Amino acid sequence: MRIGEKITWTPSAFDHEVSGQRADKQRKLRTVTGRIVYIHPARRYYMAEAKVGNETIRECFPINER
Repeated sequence: MRIGEKITWTPSAFDHEVSGQRADKQRKLRTVTGRIVYIHPARRYYMAEAKVGNETIRECFPINER
């Protein structure tokens, strides 16, 4: 894992959002693709950033290397 590495995830803000498909079709959670912008010095977590429309969203994730 390195800063600048590409990552795809479903932001926690989108957990209950579905893509704009009709109700009779199978629904899929919306994902975003961004990059890792920060890694905690003790490797406890990392922060990812992605562009969504005209906005930039960020979310942190734990690093499970134990």
